[in-house]
Amino acid sequence: MSYDAGLVARVEDALATLGERGVRQRNVFGGRGFLSAKSTFAIVYEDELIVKLPRADYDRCLPLPGVRPFAPGDERPMTTWVVISADAIAEDPELTDWLALGLRGIR
Repeated sequence: MSYDAGLVARVEDALATLGERGVRQRNVFGGRGFLSAKSTFAIVYEDELIVKLPRADYDRCLPLPGVRPFAPGDERPMTTWVVISADAIAEDPELTDWLALGLRGIR
């Protein structure tokens, strides 16, 4: 399995805390993607979280500890997508904050 089932469950709980309904899941990039309508806003890959950020927040978030650009296959980074390390989302409030940013990134 290429995603942490425990992290997927934590994401589900965090989305419920945010009051998000109608979020779907599907396999994306070998991980477990979370979609609102037709747009993916977060992907659990192994024990990390890949999140789509609002363009205005991308540069501000990159220097934060545990954050790096998402560059699949070591290609050019995908603009507005970042990878959040397991350490940076070890606590539920931080995980919830990142998911809220991801939802804003698609709205």
